[in-house]
Amino acid sequence: MNQHYRKRNTTAFTLASYFALAAGLFLFCLGVYNDTWELNVKGYYLLCMVLITISCIVMQKVVRDNTEDREIRLENPKHRMRNTSAFTGMAIAGLVIGYAMFFIGLYNAPFELNVKGYYIAVILLISYSAIGVQKVTRDNAEDKDNLAELESKRDYQG
Repeated sequence: MNQHYRKRNTTAFTLASYFALAAGLFLFCLGVYNDTWELNVKGYYLLCMVLITISCIVMQKVVRDNTEDREIRLENPKHRMRNTSAFTGMAIAGLVIGYAMFFIGLYNAPFELNVKGYYIAVILLISYSAIGVQKVTRDNAEDKDNLAELESKRDYQG
């Protein structure tokens, strides 16, 4: 019995995900650092960026956990969900609040349209890549476990 397990993410995709997140965070911080805003305004936008980044990671985890748990519950109705509805609601609220704070602040800011566009583009890059990094990290950890399990079965069978 020769089983072959194919990893879900290539090394290139994994590296691209991490690079996109690092680039987005760097570009956002570079833009904030080089602007002539008051320190409280810089802090506001950095706080929005951190909240959105963390909320995107948590949302990806919550959505994936809930999807996997629903599939398991079809086979085993006694299976306990990993996330409570309160945690799921807080994850959604965190993301909505982060985007609302960011876009309301940006809408009311006296910045040129190209500056607003820059920050919107970078926050979207950060959002997408944060989700991608969380997915890649989790997939790679599960793949490592699955490969180790197959290897131990192969060794056991001789």
